[in-house]
Amino acid sequence: MLNMKKSIIISLIFLCFAPSLRAQINGNFIFDGISRSWIVYLPDGYTQGQSLPLLLALHGYTQDGQSMMQFSNFNSVADTGDFVVVYPDGVDNSWNVGFAGGSTADDVGFLSALIDTLYKYYNVDLNRVYSTGFSNGGFMSYRLACEAGNIIAAIAPVSGTMTDGAYNGCMPFRPVPVMHIHGTSDFVVSYNGGFGNKSVDQVIGYWTDFNTCPENPVIENLPDIVAEGSTVQRYTWSPCREGTEVVLLKVINGGHTWPGSTGTTGIGITNRDIVASQEIWNFVKRFQLQSPTVINEIVSQDIVIYPNPAANGQLNIDFPEIPKGGKVTILNSDGRVSLVRIIPDGSQRITIDISMLGQGLHLAIISSAGKSFYSKFVVQ
Repeated sequence: MLNMKKSIIISLIFLCFAPSLRAQINGNFIFDGISRSWIVYLPDGYTQGQSLPLLLALHGYTQDGQSMMQFSNFNSVADTGDFVVVYPDGVDNSWNVGFAGGSTADDVGFLSALIDTLYKYYNVDLNRVYSTGFSNGGFMSYRLACEAGNIIAAIAPVSGTMTDGAYNGCMPFRPVPVMHIHGTSDFVVSYNGGFGNKSVDQVIGYWTDFNTCPENPVIENLPDIVAEGSTVQRYTWSPCREGTEVVLLKVINGGHTWPGSTGTTGIGITNRDIVASQEIWNFVKRFQLQSPTVINEIVSQDIVIYPNPAANGQLNIDFPEIPKGGKVTILNSDGRVSLVRIIPDGSQRITIDISMLGQGLHLAIISSAGKSFYSKFVVQ
């Protein structure tokens, strides 16, 4: 998980597992002193121990996991797509995405811990973990792409962009495939941005630049199947760096809603030409992380770590000059992130507290603006 200092207590409502089943299970644990809850859905035919992909489905502001489950109808998509879907609850029905006066909960840490928990109990495939969300949950999916791209293989936000703070501070761990769905007549999260968040075009521009995508997209007008007053254009930037892709489903005249949803999800026209949940799964399922980093096979490059071996205390890392906005990421022996620290501008050395790290082999990665340097170290 991202922060090893968190105290986790598992409190799941278990079902008796038959050889195969379909199950909806409520769960909770204590994270950062707060009881965090969720609903997990195991698809039809799930067999205990099999390794299926996992989709995080994040609700909008004032909503909860239950409402997200109902209007998105991801359970039906999971039955046909054969994946696990989880509907977490934000603290006070919101996610910490960087709005002034908004939630201050450590939601990146919580969702990372939730992934770990679902891996422990249901053996989800850690190379195929995806995030989608509506409105506030869409903003949260972008934050995960910025801060937890090592564990999130692809994202697909709906009606949610990036806050100014998240946009300016975004330092992705790797190129991340992105599908974005947004209505041009969304008067809650404006397509054109404002009120502390970026426009759809700015956000798409960020990810096409970071992923090194072609400058011009392929544009397709999708069939106007249902005359509800809106149509859809698909913009595709591909191929991008490391096999990624960026897709925009631009819903002309669409409101702050979930296209193809069951019931009412927001304000304005709900497009019925596409089913967002199916579009999202069809997109994200094509991507996966590389196998977890095998640290003992990595050759050190250009940084010096001392003391090495280290005790649980301070660790010094010297590295070449890097562009502004660098960070150090520490991976554990399983190739998962243990901690991330921002490097002060102009520094060529950083001292970090490693008291939260467990004993064994670790990997430090210094990264910024496409440059990366790395080296192994041991904690005794």
